[in-house]
Amino acid sequence: MSSKWAIWAMATAMGALGGCSDDSSAGGGTAYTQIGDVSLDGTVGSDAGDDALGTDATGADATVSDSAVDDSTVNDSAGTDAIADTGPAKYPECLSLIGCIAQSCSPANWAPGCDATCLTGTSPAVAAGYASVSACIQNTCRDGLCKGSSDPKCIGQCIGAKCMNKIAVCGANGKTGTAICGSYFTCSQACGTAKDPLACVSTCYAALSDGAQSEYAALDACTSAAGGSDAFASCPEQALTCLAGGASGNKSCIDALGCAGACNIGTDAQKGACMTQCWSQTSSAAQTAFAGALKCSGINKTGCVDSMLACTDPSGTATCTATLTCMQGCQQTDPQAKATCFYGCLHTASPAEAKKNLDLQVCMGNCNCNGDQTCTNTCLLGPCKAALATCQAP
Repeated sequence: MSSKWAIWAMATAMGALGGCSDDSSAGGGTAYTQIGDVSLDGTVGSDAGDDALGTDATGADATVSDSAVDDSTVNDSAGTDAIADTGPAKYPECLSLIGCIAQSCSPANWAPGCDATCLTGTSPAVAAGYASVSACIQNTCRDGLCKGSSDPKCIGQCIGAKCMNKIAVCGANGKTGTAICGSYFTCSQACGTAKDPLACVSTCYAALSDGAQSEYAALDACTSAAGGSDAFASCPEQALTCLAGGASGNKSCIDALGCAGACNIGTDAQKGACMTQCWSQTSSAAQTAFAGALKCSGINKTGCVDSMLACTDPSGTATCTATLTCMQGCQQTDPQAKATCFYGCLHTASPAEAKKNLDLQVCMGNCNCNGDQTCTNTCLLGPCKAALATCQAP
């Protein structure tokens, strides 16, 4: 699944007084796609923000096949039954439990309580690990996306689309390694063609260090709270912390915005790597402000002005009119230098005057002029007349 993460780069289409561009203009917002989708029928997608979205958590026929979980983990020594025998911990690991549940619940179209028999044959620790998977199935699928659906495969597909990360965590069985958080996405990409995709994604998660697992948990919690939307749009701080392995530097938020202005070239992977580098060079204190600015995803978004003020930290004496003149002078050919210059102009203003500038930019952005001078002039004399007058006022 491809999804966009756009950053606002005002430095692209200034016109007479500095109108804003949309994501399609040169040097403007940048679209990113993050890897991470995994499905159990052999397909790998591309959006970490959608809880490792796939297309069918239980195979094409909504049941777990031998390619997903083999009989040695799903069934007992007698062969093919998926019903828990009496005795403790028939399913001592999460994946064997999930295999049993998939076989028991699919014929019942994942009816409530269909996992009860399997749960009687597992250990308390595995049952506790499975709780988050169960909650995802209940809240996201049964009471969410599939509520009222007559499609018998809906919940099975939803599990693959929304609960795969929960399965990976459960399947890791508390194991940790030394890998950084971002490696999970690269690793899980290869799981679509693995003989046992469930075990594959669980192994990827188990390879993460304890700290990396915590970073990933923060990302997963944030995207879950945001309704499973794209991580870069809703949770840029958590997403970039994960991808950068918690790294930070000493650059300012303005430096980070300038750096991001050069991340509009190449493949999605190259763009993502560029943004990760910008993030890892930014100080810990500035990273939060940078993440807020990235959430703008187009200057018209509510709260964007406050986010940009926090990032650019206006602390000078320049007026709104002076900052517009300053922005017009940012004609560098290097996109990073141009963006740094542009945001630096806001830094030279007083907070009140910088806000006037940004309010005007918001208004101009609504006109979608994309550098067209006639459109810009019409916008300034029409819908943005009041914002321009406020900017020009003493």
